[in-house]
Amino acid sequence: MIRRNDPLALMTIVMCTAAGAFGLVTPSRIVDTQQLLLMVLTPLGTCVLLMYLAGPAAFVAVTRTHVVVGNPLVRYSVPRSLVDGVRLDGFDIELRVSGHPPVPIAALTPSVGGHHRVRPGGYQTRLNRIAALLDHTPATPVAGTMVRRYRYAHLGFLTVDVLALVGMVLHIRTETLA
Repeated sequence: MIRRNDPLALMTIVMCTAAGAFGLVTPSRIVDTQQLLLMVLTPLGTCVLLMYLAGPAAFVAVTRTHVVVGNPLVRYSVPRSLVDGVRLDGFDIELRVSGHPPVPIAALTPSVGGHHRVRPGGYQTRLNRIAALLDHTPATPVAGTMVRRYRYAHLGFLTVDVLALVGMVLHIRTETLA
């Protein structure tokens, strides 16, 4: 399995989680603690969620029967018999699938730092990693078709986060108007 472990995303997750934990145990002597916690914890939670989706949420797993590409919001399960290899298209790495459009592999592309963090040779190295994973994992031919599923937990987290941000803004707005 290859997981996108972007150091900037992981460091941000750790820092924001620690700041949130510190905010929860802050002494209650602060005036208007509830509003302060609302204004601090909601953006910190948003930052942690977005850094998780931009970082370790993406993965590629190769089993005997399938290649599973877990992008942050969509998961593809492709039978090994349909895989035609891996292709480097500019700055994108894609899994070629017979009879289907190519599947983008987000786990092998840079996330938080953008395209400038990896030189063109680094993309070839990443491409070689997935090709080696495909070559070294014994394949058992299985009939089937590519399955595309949304990652509902991640979509749910994003929905809850957006609702929390909207709720925070509405709460603060009604407090200032009152």
